[in-house]
Amino acid sequence: MPFISFVKYFECVDICKIRPDWYEVRDSANFYPEQGMMQCYYLTIKSLTELDITLHRKISKNLRIQRSEVSLCVAIVNVEERTHGNYRIYSIPILSQRGQHKFVSTDGFLQPGTYLILPFLFNPINKQMDNTEFNIAVHSSCSIDLERIRISLRIQREFLIKLCIFYGEEVQTRNSMDDGVKIYELKKFWDGLILLVENRNLNKNVHFHFRCTLSQNAFISRKDSNHQLFDVIPSMHRQIIVTIARKNASHSFTIGHDFQYILSSQDFIKNSHINKQKHWPNIDESILSEDIHLPQSISNTKHQ
Repeated sequence: MPFISFVKYFECVDICKIRPDWYEVRDSANFYPEQGMMQCYYLTIKSLTELDITLHRKISKNLRIQRSEVSLCVAIVNVEERTHGNYRIYSIPILSQRGQHKFVSTDGFLQPGTYLILPFLFNPINKQMDNTEFNIAVHSSCSIDLERIRISLRIQREFLIKLCIFYGEEVQTRNSMDDGVKIYELKKFWDGLILLVENRNLNKNVHFHFRCTLSQNAFISRKDSNHQLFDVIPSMHRQIIVTIARKNASHSFTIGHDFQYILSSQDFIKNSHINKQKHWPNIDESILSEDIHLPQSISNTKHQ
């Protein structure tokens, strides 16, 4: 077949088996099988195993434009299951880059144990998508067990927080050594920026003001008309302030930002234009909120 015809009728070549003596497990599912839930997998390893994992999003040829607006990521994590369908991630042994492509893949080694595979579809502007189905393929040097499960979308907030702590860089400020506040910026694996603020004070709130001074070819997860964010982070809590992602993978992008914070006993924003709110723009603070920007308690997590 001529190459021009191949490009016209086919979008990718799927390698059916990387190594002939390896095991293979495949599944097709939906990223969001029901409201408020995402599709995940329990992965059971019985002996030291090398594996390759590929996540492939199903889209039709006339929907190629969506690739510049949503992105994929797949991670294998160690978790502790908590009450009310909550999970705590305490390590991320295998992780792909967040990619604005039809598929992402990664590889690594796993010790014997039970893990959770998290296939993520990040949609920074909450655009309505015609198709949220995917294929996942796991090739392994030893036999594995894969069990399909559904868990709350709240796992996405936990994942992004731990991603910042494990792989982000701690931002040094003048008072960062002694004021109980830690600020993390994540750029690795993300192709953009995630900003996480951690308040380890026992009786003080952090009043945090973020300002995006410049952004080109970038999606910002929350902003007001002046590209400013205000948050009150309670004692012994951490919060994702903002995520910024490249809009079009084929073009360069620029992010300029600054921030400032103070410690206060007041639990509302000190701003004459904001009427005693804890966050601006508002975020969903309900107990079952799926908002990735909701402050999360530090005391209930394994990673301190």
